[in-house]
Amino acid sequence: MQKRFDAILNKIKSQYINSKLCNNGMCLYKKWQKYINQTGEKFAKAGISANVISISGFVIGLLAINFLAMGMYFWALICILFNRLFDALDGAVARATKINDFGVFLDACLDYAFYAGVIFGFALANPYQNAVAASFLLFAFTASACAMLAYSVVAYKNRPSQKLDFEQSPFYLGGLAQGFETLVALVVLCIVPGWFLQIAVILGCWCLFKFLFIISTAYYNFVIAAKKK
Repeated sequence: MQKRFDAILNKIKSQYINSKLCNNGMCLYKKWQKYINQTGEKFAKAGISANVISISGFVIGLLAINFLAMGMYFWALICILFNRLFDALDGAVARATKINDFGVFLDACLDYAFYAGVIFGFALANPYQNAVAASFLLFAFTASACAMLAYSVVAYKNRPSQKLDFEQSPFYLGGLAQGFETLVALVVLCIVPGWFLQIAVILGCWCLFKFLFIISTAYYNFVIAAKKK
């Protein structure tokens, strides 16, 4: 009886701790979003456009490739973090002014190029150990990215008058590996670069799963749902 009571008590404590951690995490996220939005408004008032911030962040992000190739993982991590910070800021500036089609296009292109560049950088850091895993990840990343973009093109063709929601860029590594998860993976890789093989395989599998998921979604929406209409 005592063991059962202890098990129930531990379960309650675990749920309470998890709930508290989630609430604290949400509070931190909201504070971060508020700070980014306020900073974006200040940048917008100063006349700094979202595209300038996007390009600046991309250039800083590209420096990570050079640092990775030289094995300078700390500086590569700094460049990656600054790139992600600028990526958050350009969205805040765009919301404070006006989101335009070219800005969305530019943000998507630079995000894709940045992530592919970081993968390439890890391959340069240790070609003998990382090249195959990096190639697999780039293959999976390209497959999911192309599927996502192709789906967007057909969806827009079918409903050109529908306004798309670009408040947050959907163009993250592989779709399922969203912004936060991808950033965590890159941070871990810079801290423990010896784990690149394992993490690259996991991310690559996520990308391929997303690739298959998009294809099945496209078949349902463009074939099955279209016939029902």
